[in-house]
Amino acid sequence: MSKTKNLIHLVSIALLFLWGAVLLYFYASERLAHYLPPDGIFRPMVLFAGIGMVILGLFNLATTQYKEADCCGHDHSHDHDHGDGGHDHSHDHEHKHDASCGHDHEHDHAHKHEHHHDHAHDHGAAHNHDHGHGILEESKFLGRTVAILILAAPVTWAAIRTPDQYSANAIVNKGLYNQNYASTTRADQFSLKKEKAPAKTDVATKTQTTNVADQPPDATTTKPAPGAPADVAKPSGAAETKSFGTFTLADLEAQVPKSKEGNFILEVPELFYTAGDKEVQSVLKGQSVETIAQVLPEKVNNEDGKRLRIFRMLVQCCAADARPYSIPVEFTDKAPEIKEMTWVKMIGKMNFKQEGGQTVPVLEAISWKETTAPDDAMMY
Repeated sequence: MSKTKNLIHLVSIALLFLWGAVLLYFYASERLAHYLPPDGIFRPMVLFAGIGMVILGLFNLATTQYKEADCCGHDHSHDHDHGDGGHDHSHDHEHKHDASCGHDHEHDHAHKHEHHHDHAHDHGAAHNHDHGHGILEESKFLGRTVAILILAAPVTWAAIRTPDQYSANAIVNKGLYNQNYASTTRADQFSLKKEKAPAKTDVATKTQTTNVADQPPDATTTKPAPGAPADVAKPSGAAETKSFGTFTLADLEAQVPKSKEGNFILEVPELFYTAGDKEVQSVLKGQSVETIAQVLPEKVNNEDGKRLRIFRMLVQCCAADARPYSIPVEFTDKAPEIKEMTWVKMIGKMNFKQEGGQTVPVLEAISWKETTAPDDAMMY
């Protein structure tokens, strides 16, 4: 193998190791937990692909010094001109070449023979080879450099610089302030009732709803809610709170853990879905609640500046389709200045208010402190 081919071979091996190492890094570091749900085949496939690339690189490395095999057999076409005393022979031979290997061969042989019994041969051969071995071998130095950068730079950049969370602007664009608190999209997963009973039929406990209740938090919107900026609108046709059977304080205590201070530990999506259930509201209202979430400024019904908004990202299939589930947090005085996207442990008492045509769960803050992100920053 020539020096150039040997170098190209080693560069190809290095690229295989790089791609395999990046995939294994994302898997082993658990960064995939930020992008893909734990169920399904996505995470295992990343592992298998990384291992496969490393094995292929090792195989190629082990066979670096092996002799390069001929890719096809050669048949030659000869034109013979024999001058031999009184004999003049002219032979035209047509031979077929197997070009399946990607080689085009043109052979022109001129033979002069002077003999009675001995032959002197003078062979002149002109070969025209057209070889195709991939972009690294076909290209010149500049082309090879560009090809290597295209193969190596993006995956290296992704491993080093890929953020593990959305920006604040992206979360706002995903509907942070356009929450439909009557949504039932994933209510079964986050409802505080283990099993919802069928809704009662008497007028006192059942109210009319629309199909918008089945839409996700960032539902279709209409005009902005009172106090909201022009680019923040409220969900259209938001449904009223409904009754789903009995729920008591004993039920709450039986299925929701408490902190050592006696606060009910709930996730933001669980608080979000309390807005659609009258019985849960009646039990949870006034209870001390503790939750961990990220913080952004409040832009809805916050004329006096006493509110912030806390949220968690909820994944449907992968990080690309994650949506924010959020509720407002209200302070007795002006809201503290907390850096955007900071993770906080927020403690407060639950309340429910009618705002923008729907029931809104509001956490009335007692205390807060910065904290580290949970193991799964995005919920599934």
